Amino acid sequence: MKKLILCFLTTALLSGCGATSSQASVNSEVSENEEATVLYTGTVIDSGETHEGGLFLSDLVPVESSEAASFDEVILLMEGVPLTDLSSGENIPLSALEKGDNVTVTLVEHAPTTMSIPPQIPGMGIVKVEK
Repeated sequence: MKKLILCFLTTALLSGCGATSSQASVNSEVSENEEATVLYTGTVIDSGETHEGGLFLSDLVPVESSEAASFDEVILLMEGVPLTDLSSGENIPLSALEKGDNVTVTLVEHAPTTMSIPPQIPGMGIVKVEK
């Protein structure tokens, strides 16, 4: 009789643990999809010359948030990141940007940034770039 009760309790505990872990994974997926972003504005220094596939910007500052980091100069590593023309809404190539163009950049809040000079932000931290 003790073995039967022990077997029942073990089964009940294990099934409860499985339900908890699957619920935790659902919650983590929701929080990843709802990651906060910060809108920045900046000026193009060059597009693809300093760093192939990168967008070199100056004065990248947040539009609203005073707590977000700003950058005097930064390279956005644009691999896999769309560059959109605001007037047409279409994707454009990086070569369409010229020195002095203003862009808006949406970054993931607390985007990973290298400690190099100038700092670099990988594509995983960039949501979109618009001209």
